[in-house]
Amino acid sequence: MISDDFKNVDQNEERDLDEFENAILSNTDRLVQNYKRGDIVDVRIVKVDKDCLLVDIGRKSEVFVPIEEIVHDPNVELGTQFKIDDLIPVKIVRDEFSKGGIFLSHKKALYQLNIDNIETAYREREKVKAIVHEKVKGGLVVDIDGVQAFLPGSLVSVKRQNDLSKYIGQTLEVQVIEFEKDRRKVVVSHKIIEQEHNKASRNDFVGGLEVNTMLEGIVTNIVDYGVFVDIGYNVEGLVHISELAWGATKKPSDVVKKNDKIKVRVIGISDDRNRISLSLKRTLPDPWEISGGNYHIGQVVEGKVVKDLNFGALVEIEEGINSFMHISQMSHRRINSIEEIFQVGDTVRGEIVELDVSQKKMKLSRKNIIPPEDEISDEEEASSSDNNHDQSKSDDFSSYVDVYVPKGSN
Repeated sequence: MISDDFKNVDQNEERDLDEFENAILSNTDRLVQNYKRGDIVDVRIVKVDKDCLLVDIGRKSEVFVPIEEIVHDPNVELGTQFKIDDLIPVKIVRDEFSKGGIFLSHKKALYQLNIDNIETAYREREKVKAIVHEKVKGGLVVDIDGVQAFLPGSLVSVKRQNDLSKYIGQTLEVQVIEFEKDRRKVVVSHKIIEQEHNKASRNDFVGGLEVNTMLEGIVTNIVDYGVFVDIGYNVEGLVHISELAWGATKKPSDVVKKNDKIKVRVIGISDDRNRISLSLKRTLPDPWEISGGNYHIGQVVEGKVVKDLNFGALVEIEEGINSFMHISQMSHRRINSIEEIFQVGDTVRGEIVELDVSQKKMKLSRKNIIPPEDEISDEEEASSSDNNHDQSKSDDFSSYVDVYVPKGSN
């Protein structure tokens, strides 16, 4: 007679065998009879190794996916990018009936799943996200949802890049500029995106500019008539030579150097906002406002001849304060050229005969402070009326002098 204990053991063994058989049958059913070459299925990761993934595809044994067939960042370990129980899509490259047995590819699955989206982005000129994986000759290899693409070095940025390796691991917004599905050729550009952003930012920046705005810029070019200054967002403005300094007009290169960082004031904007006029001197105190009150009519002052105007001379009393001496006020006798009296750079003394501080105007007379010379001949006296006529032409000498007087300045 068999004891109850043995009966219980037999029953337990039968139950275990039944469960094992059911498990085998169940796994056989999960073999997915419709699996065939070319299918894309989701599989569960059961193990992550250094150079492969072990996945469960519903069979009695798991299948390895080699690292060459996995879309991953080569700069990061697989264990950081994939976790056990993650579901990933794979393509059945070879089924169980093929020579060599079943072979899976994560890379080919993602390509097939996403290549149509990339084609749509190419046709619609849509922006896509790309992860930079590695630097290669001529540019960067990037990943767009599992599809490899090439980003040429010349299309990485609007600015020249000497070290492309700094982009590895970064996610960039790009636009697909070349697409050939049959050849699996995808070429992208990040430079286009930067240009669009810069254009939008530039338009916003220029649109917000107002006359009298103070800005900081960098000198980009120096020419005879002034300097060009980058005031941001690749927007350049011109500082005319007359707006460089309060003092006598100098060569632009005497005032600033290329790549100098300077402060400027906006003094004019064209209607289409493509031309912006700037001033360097108007960021500094106006010498007329500081020292103009120190001068009065009848005062004798000393200055340096800074320009020959043919009908007179421009005399700098102090930096930023210029005066005008008509040729008829240089001598008691008639002269045809100021060079008969002095040269540019000479020091000259004169009496202030006209003064308007608000308009930044001063006129001098040297004749008033020097002794009369020999008696004027009849011929010279006859021609003196011509001199008087010439002087009347120069009453508003600012219209002749190559000195910029801001309209409405005080």
